[in-house]
Amino acid sequence: MFRKLCVATLALLWLTAAAAARADDRGYPSAYRGGEYKEKFRSGPCEIEREQKRDGEYKEERKCKGGPRGYERKQKYRDGPCLIEREWKDDGEYEEKVECKRG
Repeated sequence: MFRKLCVATLALLWLTAAAAARADDRGYPSAYRGGEYKEKFRSGPCEIEREQKRDGEYKEERKCKGGPRGYERKQKYRDGPCLIEREWKDDGEYEEKVECKRG
């Protein structure tokens, strides 16, 4: 009885580790690594679009509503291989664009 329990426990641990190894940090299956994907979803008041191409190019656009009003500002900077543009509008909207290229 004890031996069967040990074998079943080891099998369960092995299956769990194998599933974790097939997913990347954000939970995407390994089929998306090096492949292309496109997704659109909402997170709170934000609409988010992500796209990755086979050559490693990555784009993300985030549009949010309901932020602080009366505040208008633009920001543009580089973070490694990524160009990041942010814009806060007077009416409380916020936009962010991220474009990364392998070089």
